[in-house]
Amino acid sequence: MDATAQPYPEPHEWVDEPDPDTKRAIDEAHEDVEAGRTVFCLSDAAFDALLDELDQLAVEEHPKAS
Repeated sequence: MDATAQPYPEPHEWVDEPDPDTKRAIDEAHEDVEAGRTVFCLSDAAFDALLDELDQLAVEEHPKAS
């Protein structure tokens, strides 16, 4: 794997434009990766727990999930 390659596709590589909420989430994720904040989920259960936690944060109307 190329060390300079980004671990996510750039927006120009997408077929369709994301909806505004998805675009915001992607932008926040890019900021997190660039700042060195990364989450690794080592199992499906851990990933599901992370999604549940993020859903709860969204319900509480935090401006950013990160």
